[in-house]
Parts: sequence; C-alpha cells; structure tokens
Amino acid sequence: MKIFVTGATGFVGRAVVEELLSEGHQVVGMVRDLAKAAPLTKKGMKTVVGEMTSPKTYLSAIPSVDVVIQTAQLATKGRFTNSAKERVNQADELMTLALANSCIQHDKVLVYTSGCFNYGDHGSKWINEQTPSKPSPLGEGHAHVVYQLMELHKRQGLKLIVLSPGFVYGPGGLFKASFYDTMKKGQLRVFGKGENYWSPIQVNDLAKAFSLAVTYGRHGEVYNIVDDTPITLRQLIDHITMTQEVKQVGTIPPWLIGLMIGGPLVKSLTSSFRVSNQKAKEELNWKPQYESFEEGIKGVMRDLNKSAD
Repeated sequence: MKIFVTGATGFVGRAVVEELLSEGHQVVGMVRDLAKAAPLTKKGMKTVVGEMTSPKTYLSAIPSVDVVIQTAQLATKGRFTNSAKERVNQADELMTLALANSCIQHDKVLVYTSGCFNYGDHGSKWINEQTPSKPSPLGEGHAHVVYQLMELHKRQGLKLIVLSPGFVYGPGGLFKASFYDTMKKGQLRVFGKGENYWSPIQVNDLAKAFSLAVTYGRHGEVYNIVDDTPITLRQLIDHITMTQEVKQVGTIPPWLIGLMIGGPLVKSLTSSFRVSNQKAKEELNWKPQYESFEEGIKGVMRDLNKSAD
C-alpha cells in the first residue's frame, strides 16, 4: 500500500515508517525538517514538509495514498502546564479532523494514535476497550478527538482505526529524556509510592501493530497496544536501575515533582492503568516481541549506552 505517516521523524513515527518500509509499503512522511528525515529518505520514504496547524501544507498528500497514519504531536518545552496541554490538544484536534474530513472526501483509511491515558485511573482493575473513559489529564485531548472521529465513522462513513498505546519506551524520545538522562544525572525518582500500574510497550512492537492494523484492523474499532505484563511504577523504575547496576532510587512526593515538570503530567503518571492486549492479539494477529518491560528494557538501555559512548 501507499501510506502517509504524519510526524514521520518523531519517536513513534520514525519506528512506524521503518516498519512499513521493511514490509514493502510505499511511505510518504510528513516532516518539519528535511535534514532530520534524511536517514528515512535514504531507506525510500518520500517527504512532505508540513506544519500540524496548517492543513494546507499536508492535505494535498491524501488523494494519492491508501492509508493515513496520524502520529504527529506538538512538541512542548519546559513544564507541562494546563496551557501547554491545551496547545498540544488543539493542534492534535485541528490536524486530525482535517485529515479525517479529507479521508472521508477521498475514501481513505485513517489510523489514529490515541493512548491508554484515555481510560483514566482504574487502580488494579484490568482495562479493555470496553472500559468507560474517565481520562487522566494527558488523555483528555485524545478522548475528545476519538469521540469526534467515532461520530464521523458512524455518520459519514470515515474508515477509522484507533490504536491506544500504553507507556511507549525505546532508545530515544521522552523515555530517553525522562528516564535515561535523569538517571545519568542522579535525578531519577519514583513519583509517590509507585504502587500504580503502568502498561508498557516497546516502540518497535508498537510499530508492528500499526503495520498489522493497516491490513487487519476493523473500521470503527479501538485496539489497546501494550505488552503482556503490566507492572507497578516502582517495579518499572527498578528494572531501569538494575540494568545499569545502579542502586535503587528513592521517591519524591507528587506535589513536589509537579512544581518542576507540571501538575497535569504528574497526575497522569501517578494514575494506574493495567491494560489488556487481548483484542489486538486476536484481531490484528499481533504479538509483542517483548512480552514484558523486564525483557525489552535490556536492549533499550544497551542501545542508549552505546549512543552515549
């Protein structure tokens, strides 16, 4: 197929592009910086230079492709405040609805990247795609957009597939900045008691799910993309430090770290999401290569250490 990927040089988008190219698809990537796209163009990706908030810069790509995959996210710097959250959400809504309406007009498939923060805090209870949404702050924007997309699917026939990744980790992106780099600085801490569940997914396993969703995904459906083994935040941090033979780190009160990185971010990261991947396994013929964070983090840390040398 010919597939248009937004945010093609981002942490998730890059992995998706590389997976699609390896499967023999033609890929057109929306990028902001052609220099950053060079490694992907060498592998065969065509480029469109565009800005999320300017639909005229990228909608011309839609008529000539079969599928649109929306992975773009507005970058922010500094504390993740409510105003930063609103900027991110507004850009996502503007871009995604522009893509959706163009997909309806030209009869294309839209694959949207949502997230497990949509479900909110459910303690130790298992979450599946039928679980009612009561979003954490980081999930509010995605939940609102997914609702609008589902309405377009029902009322105007939008060919929609939604993937909801859990905590995405790999040798780059926010994982590197928030966990690896802070550990190297001696600043890594567990937020609060760390008893809340996270549902991780290694970035290449997520990319594989996108590739399979293009072929097997049913229109109008949501698929949670997480590994087989939800773990507590305390366990997750311990796995990171153990791979580096660093002593166990301490905790920090959520209110205090919130002053440094932003309240909405901390409230989301201290929520508990224990998510099932059963539907994705059954319907997408997908299975994570790394069944647990403990398995996947070893190679990620090895790659990060190599790049730091």
